[in-house]
Amino acid sequence: MQPFIDSLLEKHALGICTPEEIAILEKWYADFPEKGPLWRDDAEKQSMKEMMKAEIFGEITQDEIAIKPKSYGIHRLWWAAAAAIILGVAVFIYNRPEDKIITAAAGKGILKMQLPDHSEMWMEPGTTLRYSKDGRHVELIDGMAFFSVQQDAKHPFIVNMPDGIQAKVLGTSFTVKKYKQSEEVQVMVSTGVVQVSDSTHVLGILKAGQQLSYAGHTIKRTENTTEDWTTGNLTISNASLQEVARILETHYGIQVIISKPDAAAYRFTFRIGDQLTVAEVLDILKDISGLEFTREANRVTVH
Repeated sequence: MQPFIDSLLEKHALGICTPEEIAILEKWYADFPEKGPLWRDDAEKQSMKEMMKAEIFGEITQDEIAIKPKSYGIHRLWWAAAAAIILGVAVFIYNRPEDKIITAAAGKGILKMQLPDHSEMWMEPGTTLRYSKDGRHVELIDGMAFFSVQQDAKHPFIVNMPDGIQAKVLGTSFTVKKYKQSEEVQVMVSTGVVQVSDSTHVLGILKAGQQLSYAGHTIKRTENTTEDWTTGNLTISNASLQEVARILETHYGIQVIISKPDAAAYRFTFRIGDQLTVAEVLDILKDISGLEFTREANRVTVH
């Protein structure tokens, strides 16, 4: 039971507990042992109880805490209701006229900027996103972005992505990625904790060094072994030819035309260093795939 409570306390610290989870913490609070190894002394126990009382009791009603002693499972109805509220707020924010849309120009390198809340953001070339006036709500439209988020316990930092995927944090650093050429959404955590959800429920709570991939309702959690792409070194793993073409276009400012009939069957894993020229990258792709890349000025044909 304690690991489960620990996870709820961690979520509560992030401000991402559902009403039912808060109710579980409320019951756990009410059932604190009077004495035992959990607390060094009565003063420590009372201090913790008072802190939780101030933060938890004021946030819930008596109806919300009236749960059965064994009802520790998370009911889907609660998740759906909470997600509906979150998504409703996000839609409202992104329809505001003061929201700003920004695109990192293709072929111009990584764009680094500071958001209104003083959080920092790095955008891969070709990335487009929208952010709110306060800088705490971002919508990734296409591409990849890294965020180093300023702490603000009262205002979570939220990134919405295509397919209803959302990442929510208080203060941490992480990457979100969704190319239009791929159905996969990725969240990679560098520091801190990130909650990832879709339109109905939480998909996972990620800690530093972890990543989550979501495609076609399939969730895959792995260790985040990707190097810091904001330095200009990009590792590409199991990417389609269409995705590789997009990366070539946005990183080097060229046009890529795919004339290969069975192009969808090709997958690529390689690394683009910040010093590599487009000619050198095309040679690498030719060596690992056997495909021909014909270049005329800023136009590359794959056949």
